[in-house]
Amino acid sequence: MNFKTTDANGFHITFANGCTVSVQWNPGNYVDDRNGEHGEHRKSRNAEVAAWDANGKWIRLGDDDVVGWQTPEQVLAIMAKVSA
Repeated sequence: MNFKTTDANGFHITFANGCTVSVQWNPGNYVDDRNGEHGEHRKSRNAEVAAWDANGKWIRLGDDDVVGWQTPEQVLAIMAKVSA
C-alpha cells in the first residue's frame, strides 16, 4: 500500500489488494480546464481516473479504461470499488 505523486499532475494510490488508482487533474487530462496553465498547486473541480490490477492489467471503469470529469464523490466511489 502506498501513495505516489505524479509530478504536479495528481497521484496514484495502491491498495492492499495490489490494485492502483490514478487521479490526475492537469491540463491535457479529461477535466474542465483541459487547456489551462500547468502549475504546482493547481485546483480542479473534477479529475481523470484510471485503475489497474497488481499485474498492470487495466480495470475497466464504466465504458472505458480512463474516465474523465469525475467529482470527488465519484473518485471516492471508484477507489472503494477498486480497493475491495
